[in-house]
Amino acid sequence: MKKGIFFVALATGILGLSTPAWSASWLECDGDSNKKLRWGGNSTSARINTNSFTGSNLTAVQRGIDITNVNPSPFSINDTTESGGVGSGNGQNEIYAESISPPGVARMRYHCYWLFGWNYGLDEVDIALDSSGRSWTSSQAKSSNSVYTGTRLPIEAVIVHEAGHYLGLMHVNSEYNIMGDSWRHHHANGSTAKSYFGEDASHGARVLYGSQSSAFRDVSASHWRRTGADGEYSSHDRVRMRNSANTANLPGITIEGEPGYRVNRGAAVRAEFTIENNGKQTHNDVTYGIYISTNDYISSGDLRVGGGTFGSVHPADVYTTTLGVTIPSTLNAGQNYWLGIIVDDNNSISEVSGSNNRAYIPIRVN
Repeated sequence: MKKGIFFVALATGILGLSTPAWSASWLECDGDSNKKLRWGGNSTSARINTNSFTGSNLTAVQRGIDITNVNPSPFSINDTTESGGVGSGNGQNEIYAESISPPGVARMRYHCYWLFGWNYGLDEVDIALDSSGRSWTSSQAKSSNSVYTGTRLPIEAVIVHEAGHYLGLMHVNSEYNIMGDSWRHHHANGSTAKSYFGEDASHGARVLYGSQSSAFRDVSASHWRRTGADGEYSSHDRVRMRNSANTANLPGITIEGEPGYRVNRGAAVRAEFTIENNGKQTHNDVTYGIYISTNDYISSGDLRVGGGTFGSVHPADVYTTTLGVTIPSTLNAGQNYWLGIIVDDNNSISEVSGSNNRAYIPIRVN
């Protein structure tokens, strides 16, 4: 009889790790792709320890679970609270804080054995966040987030990443995704930056648990991209402004604490964005608009300077691309602007959320 525990740490065996054509990953019993380790049903419970999390920190943990549940599979995590002792191997899925080396870790217990037939599945998953040496924030404000203009690590981001392990997902290093560099996996517009489950993890959830019966449509845009692999994790960085030939970045500049680019009035350039389909069906002929704003909040009321159509946006292939646009010659020289995108700007798709369709790049006009 084979039972085990698999430790998966954030950012810093026995079983096969899937290597499918897409990037989402999970554990498999006996290395057999037909024996994926998952829960027997379409839900599990998570007990959040109130000795570890109170007030706004507790709210941030709960919000991370809620974000994970926004995916096109029928699987959901039901969270509750508890006080008292915690520990791996007690038959309960728990979320708590303790002194550990990485910022967060998931302890995945499973069984995989043959006894008059194969028996396999998840038994318990615990999430621990580091309680020492970390400066955490419960806020979604960019001014608090260390990858924007703040100095603290968002609780929400680590919970969404580790909660992916609740479903049975493993780390991914070959695509922009929450199971890689979760610190740099946000939808940001205006003053807020929100973690999200994303296309790759949503596709993995559907592989493990199937698709939910109700309609789940959601396209989105982000100003983050994959830049490479760091061990098991994908590395992410901000998207770029490129020259018209797409052969070089434009000169960089810091604008209000965020990375931006110098652009010339009247110049043809290419703006980079990551486009995702977080739903369960391919969308064809998805429109987008390119806008210029005088602040970091992109809306349809801003100056529209370009646009077009994505022929096909597939729910299993994160799409980072550059889009051509000409910088208006009427903009003020020496002024900061924000060049942004709105995906599905004609609202032709009935989406779960339309608030994640916008992303921006700061620019300084010469």
